[in-house]
Amino acid sequence: MTWQVTDGQAVATKRGFLSFRDKTVVEDPSALPGSVFYDRAFAKWLPVPRTAVSVDGKRFAYGEGNAYQNTGGKLHVVDVATGGDTVIYSGGTVYNVVDFAVEGIYITAAAPEGYPRGLWLEKPTGGSPQLISTSIVAPMVGGGAAWGVHFNNADPSPGPGGIEGPFNEVVRVDLSSGSTTTWFYRPGSTLYVLGFDRRGDLFVSVAYAGTSNDVTGHTYELWLVASATAASPLSTGSGAQVPLVLGAVDDDGVWFYAQYVSASSSTVWLYAGASMQVVATANVGGLAVAGGCIP
Repeated sequence: MTWQVTDGQAVATKRGFLSFRDKTVVEDPSALPGSVFYDRAFAKWLPVPRTAVSVDGKRFAYGEGNAYQNTGGKLHVVDVATGGDTVIYSGGTVYNVVDFAVEGIYITAAAPEGYPRGLWLEKPTGGSPQLISTSIVAPMVGGGAAWGVHFNNADPSPGPGGIEGPFNEVVRVDLSSGSTTTWFYRPGSTLYVLGFDRRGDLFVSVAYAGTSNDVTGHTYELWLVASATAASPLSTGSGAQVPLVLGAVDDDGVWFYAQYVSASSSTVWLYAGASMQVVATANVGGLAVAGGCIP
């Protein structure tokens, strides 16, 4: 877990482990600043999210560069055991890592503002990235396909959506052909693909704007999308304590936490056995799941 503490006017991030028995957090002094994921395979904290870590935990990938400043980009692969850092791409495009999969590293082109676009597959050893789609927006990879967001013009009352407008539809992109299929549509909303369970089904966050500009005043729904015709609502709510971020997938289920949290408490949810359950409310602010449950 990571969480926030306030020391005077400064806010610091701590890293460690949450005990579900007594609802307390214990700091791990071995965690380096900037760590966001705990690699159980090597008992190490890493500076990248779980999607940028290889399935076996042996390597992670990260992008370098600034699309806003047009500085050009690099892609790195790091050996977790040795710390060896290898540049596998260097060029004019700044790429973000989408997923470090068995078949390679899925990457997307960073944008100066707004959502990243496009999807490519890069070999961990380097070479020219293989194009999958130039049009996919905010791609994620899971369940044997890529997923992005899209705006359906049939929406009779589209909601606000930031600098790019709302994206009220999730689309599926075939990794071989790049063909696109509509998968999930919620009029009046803005959608976010959060991740996948072990079967490859999608978790999608649905946001409806409230009467206030404060995002904690919006209404949020969490859906599990199994197919283009089968979707189930898992939770709905407004305010700070709603499951908006998928933090980990392990043998226990799928772990979620709140994106907008109070300064004094945080909630962790577990989706397992076809139900969403609150498993802990800890007396710390800004709690984020940094990996699966450790026996």
